[in-house]
Parts: sequence; structure tokens; C-alpha cells
Amino acid sequence: MTSAVTQTTTRDGLAELRHRRTVAAGLGGPDRVQRQHDRGLLTARERVELLLDPGSEAPFGPLVHSGVPGEEDRTMGDGQLLGFGRIDGRWVAYEASDATIKGASGGAGSSRRRRAFHRIVETAGLPMFGLMQGGGARITDIVTSRFAGFYGPSVGDRLAFPRRGAHLIAVLGNYYGPGPTIDAEYRVMTAPSNFSVSSPAIVEEATGEKVSRYDLGGAAVHGKITGEIDGIVPDDTAAIAQLRRLFSYLPANAWEEAPVVRTGDPWDRCEESLRTLVPERPQRPFNVKKAITAVMDRGSFIEWMPDFAKQLVCGIARLDGHTVVVIANQPGVRAGSLDVESGTKVRRMLNACELLRLPLVAFIDVPGVLPTVEEEHRRLQDAVWGLGVDRVRLPQPKLSVILRKGYGFAIFAMSGADPEWYSYAWPSAQIAFVGPEPGVRVSYRKEWQEAADKDAFVASYAEQIRRDSEPWAGAQMDYLDDVIDPAETRPTLVRALRVARERMRNSEAQRGWDRPRG
Repeated sequence: MTSAVTQTTTRDGLAELRHRRTVAAGLGGPDRVQRQHDRGLLTARERVELLLDPGSEAPFGPLVHSGVPGEEDRTMGDGQLLGFGRIDGRWVAYEASDATIKGASGGAGSSRRRRAFHRIVETAGLPMFGLMQGGGARITDIVTSRFAGFYGPSVGDRLAFPRRGAHLIAVLGNYYGPGPTIDAEYRVMTAPSNFSVSSPAIVEEATGEKVSRYDLGGAAVHGKITGEIDGIVPDDTAAIAQLRRLFSYLPANAWEEAPVVRTGDPWDRCEESLRTLVPERPQRPFNVKKAITAVMDRGSFIEWMPDFAKQLVCGIARLDGHTVVVIANQPGVRAGSLDVESGTKVRRMLNACELLRLPLVAFIDVPGVLPTVEEEHRRLQDAVWGLGVDRVRLPQPKLSVILRKGYGFAIFAMSGADPEWYSYAWPSAQIAFVGPEPGVRVSYRKEWQEAADKDAFVASYAEQIRRDSEPWAGAQMDYLDDVIDPAETRPTLVRALRVARERMRNSEAQRGWDRPRG
């Protein structure tokens, strides 16, 4: 009798388990799945399968995710998939929003589970991947005093717990309350997606202003105005492929070095085209991306934030197989000058260097900071001075090449003339506090204003300043490590990087380096 009851109970329990496993797998019903596909979006399960190596997934707390449609009183349900798996054989953690379960919103169960999950992630030093979509916290769970229990502990743990692994995020659809996105080192979104702190409905409720979700936080907004996205791709598949590609450049955690990937590009390759890259006329622009692609391993440069603060080109690349972070002035946009937005962009890259323990390579052609009333009122001083402070404090190797202009404090903010690491210049470099002509008009302002021929006066003095700004004196006084043939930039930087890596490795070993980044 007991055996029959037990068998029946087990049979029923297994049927219930299969049912809940199906729902937990991201299948909130065929109608909801079809609705996701009709929007050109993949389900959470399909996204995770694309992200991870086949057969490597280990889900975390999957039954918290098993909110069965129509049975909301029976279970809390949760629109978040959490778990672990491998990418190219390396262990990672993932978080994937499931819009087929309660719009991918998170509830009280989600908060508790995510606290435990993030503790495991950070303790293990795992990189974290987010595949984000949905409405953030579930309103029905946070309109009461339970709100404090929902956000306080989980947000506190996430921000206070030491960061040991990179966070890489893809925004795939409508996404609100995007804390994990802002916290990430690399952020990609699909063109039809949007993300913002508040939804249009909440904005209208609070202010009376009506706005579309795309005008509030669409790809164009974040790509060009806020700079809160690093890349924009067409669809879910492309976004996940981009995350996997970028991860191949990064260390798994704060204690490991980035993978070395030999591309077959000779380390001592010279590029004669670089000898004619800088125009004879000092005011004429050129495309600094030609210098980056000529020096770095072929095909390895991934640009970050390409449409934000376009006077600066930033990204990640390989040099002799080793990952480096790249910053470069773009002379064709605002002459490559620094302003508040470009300062934000550089600091993002310096933070990536610090967290991921990556060397920095800078290509410099900077005429200074942008001296406008608007920029001053936007805290230009804080932005540019903060760059200099961050650069000095950055312990990772810093290599710079001054291609043409290196004027004012901006040269130091761009990591030029670093006394601790390696600074080079091309023969075309001009290094001074300010450009020749402006320098004459400011330094000799009274004499210039009284001169009968103002242009001739400026030309006579400017020529001497221009000669004094050539890189030879800086090299003789050891402010520059060398003046190099532009064609030999790649082998020069590869040699310097080899020495820098060895120096960094020995320094960390001597002081017993074990501190987490954060």
C-alpha cells in the first residue's frame, strides 16, 4: 500500500518537475515565445545557448525562474536565468532576461537568488555576461515597504563586493532599470533596442512630458549623446558574437593575464606608409585609424564608442598577440582636442586598463583642451585634470607615440611624456604649451597689437617657436625615450611592451600582488 502511494507521488512529482523545468528553460508558453520571435528577438534560452560552449551550462536556481502562467499565487516566478558555463573553454557566469516570464521583471525571489549568485561570481573571480531585456523590478513587489528588502541588500552587495572579473553586457530589446549595464566594462546593444532608468510611462507620470522609448534611450541616443554604449549591432546573434569575440581579448579574472593570440603578423613588420601619414601642413587633418591599424596586429582592432566624442578613437587590439587598450586623437574632428565628453571616453578606457590589467597605447596629436565657455561651464577642468590624475595612478604599462601636436596639459592627459613608462615621438612631432601662432599672439600680445604688419610679426616669432617645439630637445633632456622612424613604430612598441610586461610581472611578484580590482 505504501509502495503504491509512493510510486504515484513520485510519478506525479516527476511530471510536475518536467513541467516546471520546461517553463524554467525559458518557455513561458508558445504564444509568448512566438511574440518574442515576431519582434525579431531570441528567447533567453536561445541566447544562452549561443553564448556558451555546447553542453557546458550549469544553471543556478532554475526553479525560481519557473513562474507558471496562470499560477502566480503558487510561485513567485522570476524572469531571470542565472547560471554558469564555458566560453572557449573558460568558465563564466551569465544572467539572461526572459521576456516570456512576467516580462523579464525581477521579484523578491530574484533579489535573494541574485545576491547569492553574485557572491559566488565575485568570490570565484568569474567574468559576468548579461543578456538584458525587460522591465526591471516588478512594480507589484516594490510599491510597498518590501522595496527596501528588494534593492538595498542586492545593490549594496553588488557595489560593495570586490570586483574580480569583467562584466560584459548586451541590451536586447526594451530594458529599464539598467544598473548592470552602467556597471559593465563593455556594453553592446542591438539597433532596435532601448534602455533607460525610467520608462516613458514613469517620465510622463513624474513630469508630464511625453517621450518615446527610443528618444529616451534608443541606440542613437546612447551611441552619440550619452556614450553609455560601446557598440551597436543589428540583432541578438551579432550582439552575442561580439561579446564572445571581445572576451577572447580579456583575462578571465583579476589574477590572470589576457590570452595571447598569435595572428601570424610579424612582430617586426614595418609600415612605410606611416612616413607620409602626417601632412606637411600642420593644420591639415589625417585619419589616425590608419596609424592604429598599421601598428596593431592586422584585423585585431575593435573600436569602442565610435560615434561618441569622435575626436577621440578608443578601443582594444592585439600587439604581437597581446591585448592592449588604445586611445588616439582624431585630427579630423575638433582637431583632436580634449573636451568633457572625450575626457569621459578616455577615463572609461583607463578604468578598463585598471580592472583588466591591460597596457595602454596612445597615439597623440592633440592641440590642447577645447577652450570654450560652454566646456568650462561643463567642468572642463575637472574632466581634464582628472584624466591626468587617473593616468598617473594607473599602475599598468603606458606606451605613447606623439605623431604631431602635443600641446599643453592635454599631452599628459593623453599619457604622453610619462616619466615612468615609454614615450616616443615621430620627427613630425611638435611639443609645447601651445601652438606657435597662438603662442605668439598670447605671449607678445601688446607688441602684436601694435605691429604694423601683424601677420609678419606672428610669422617671424612663430617660426622660432616651431623649431623649439621639435622633439629633439625633449629627447636630449630625456623627456622622450626616443624619436623614431614612423615606419618602425610597430617593432618599437612591441619591444617596449615586452620589457613593460616583464617589469610588471616581476613587480607584482615582489609585492605579492593579490588585490582584487574594484
